[in-house]
Amino acid sequence: MMASDDRLRRVVAVVDALPARGTMDALIAPMRPVLARLRPPRPMTLTRLLFVPADPLIVPAAAWTPASPAVPRSALPALAAQVRAAFGEDAAALDGRMAGLTMEAAAKVAEYGALLWPHAARELRRRKVPADWSATGLSEAAHEAIVRPLSALLAEGVALVRLAGMEGAEAVAEAERLLRAAAADGPAALGMMLALLLRRLPRIQRLLRIADEIAPRLGSGATAPIERALEFLVGEISAPPADDAAVAQIALHFHGAARTLDQLEGAAASVREPAPAARIAVARERLAEHCRVRFVAAAERLAAPGGSSTDEPSGPAGLEEEARALLRLEAVGRHLGDGEAYERPLRETAARVAGDGRLPRSFRLRLAEILVGPEAALALVGPAG
Repeated sequence: MMASDDRLRRVVAVVDALPARGTMDALIAPMRPVLARLRPPRPMTLTRLLFVPADPLIVPAAAWTPASPAVPRSALPALAAQVRAAFGEDAAALDGRMAGLTMEAAAKVAEYGALLWPHAARELRRRKVPADWSATGLSEAAHEAIVRPLSALLAEGVALVRLAGMEGAEAVAEAERLLRAAAADGPAALGMMLALLLRRLPRIQRLLRIADEIAPRLGSGATAPIERALEFLVGEISAPPADDAAVAQIALHFHGAARTLDQLEGAAASVREPAPAARIAVARERLAEHCRVRFVAAAERLAAPGGSSTDEPSGPAGLEEEARALLRLEAVGRHLGDGEAYERPLRETAARVAGDGRLPRSFRLRLAEILVGPEAALALVGPAG
């Protein structure tokens, strides 16, 4: 695993160093879920910096539709090229400032983004479909469907970055201002801003009420973007985590997704047009199934002869963390409504660990105790000697 991760980091570094990535992006595309887990340092470039405000909404082109509150990844190079052409020498100067920096330099992202985002929003709004747009695989009509709401986000890029440092009433007040500002650009911009804020803030019900109050003023059908923003969020959270994610990461993923689903269900009756309750119910079922499958797989790895992590640097401590993460995953699964599906696999895992003669008795007892409690663990391991 570690060697594979290192190779992937080297491949990404080579691609990032190319002056023009071109078709090499197709090489990276299947690796993006793993990259999201590894989070390797990525060089700061105009294209990456430009789309920071919309980053959570960037999706594969195949997953995008004109009604979606998202941005297709295939459009990014063409739009960035338009911005670069409009900036001329200023773009070259910005390149010089960013040289040697990575996207982890948050202060510089905010500083240079403030120079780029508002002006890019104005330029994109008045630019026509670029000559090389066909390379995106999108129709010419898609250009306006993307650019108009995207420009509304870029215009508020500085505020969106600052929002990350706000909490409570201050964050809600700023979110309301952002929604009203986006609505001035039309329903699609309102939907895109709402989709972004739903991903960033925990006050889902409050955000939906604000959007529901604003939408009717935009004319008939203006509530449809609210529905699509909700559907986008539901689709995002019901997707499974990366196949190679660690048990702790898997548990964290499902915990966050379950919490968001709970909020969505609570918000379903708070908007004028009902939230997609059927989609939310399906998402819960799908999430419960993904959680169960990942739990069984993680339990099998933990119960493997000798333990699944004895050859890793973490050693016994790694196995104990896996056991605790397995319990966290079980708790999420039970919360999702699939409790009985976890009892037998958990007992069987504890029994296999307890009977694994390759591990010291004290360690077998410790792992089994984490999984099923001290009394059941002692019964499984048996008396000393």
